[in-house]
Amino acid sequence: MRQSRSVIAPSPVGDNRSEPFETPSASRTIAGFDAHCTALTVGADRVLLCRVAELERYVDRAALLRADDPPEPPYWAHCWSGARVLADRVPHGEGRVLEVGCGLGLPGVTAARRGWQVVFADRIPTPLTFVRETLRANALAAAGLVVADMLAAPWRGAFDLVLAAEVIYDRAAFAWLAAGLAGVLAPGGSILLADAHRIDTAGFYDAARAVGLAWTREDVRVYEEGFPVTVSIVMMQR
Repeated sequence: MRQSRSVIAPSPVGDNRSEPFETPSASRTIAGFDAHCTALTVGADRVLLCRVAELERYVDRAALLRADDPPEPPYWAHCWSGARVLADRVPHGEGRVLEVGCGLGLPGVTAARRGWQVVFADRIPTPLTFVRETLRANALAAAGLVVADMLAAPWRGAFDLVLAAEVIYDRAAFAWLAAGLAGVLAPGGSILLADAHRIDTAGFYDAARAVGLAWTREDVRVYEEGFPVTVSIVMMQR
């Protein structure tokens, strides 16, 4: 069964251009990147998030335009709108959480602050270094920091809650992703997924239905550089 409702996020929550709810702190170096930790308001919580300073310095736009197979920009280093909205929706709890494709890990760090035991997974180690520093800045601990290609690690049936922010970006992986998400759920577990519709993601939901997942959906309107974006927060269960 699927339900959908729309929510317009209040302006202090969503504009990635002005980011009025952030307070930057002192700069440092993390994993070879100039970095700073930023204070974010996430619901009733205040979370320090370590992130790359002046991210645009690391994106060669000319190379992206001229190359047939350009190097992938450090997408993990951007705090995507979906991660922000998903973090706000993380409930309080005491079970085991997996954040897949965690990047900077804002939803997972918020989950740790709200009582969960969180395993962070990403396919490259650098973002996990940032997550480790963020956890330290917030006096929190992770249940695990794992380099894994999304859901390839042997975690079947292990997690009460799976967090996935803007991981639906490869049509060829829709079926594998849906099966993997379903496979890591413990009995009675849930998936909270943020979909900002960067591509047509309808095929992913067809694949989710095929592996026995049902879901409800809440649409949240936020702003990126002054332009409206709809982020769908999808709760999925077997």
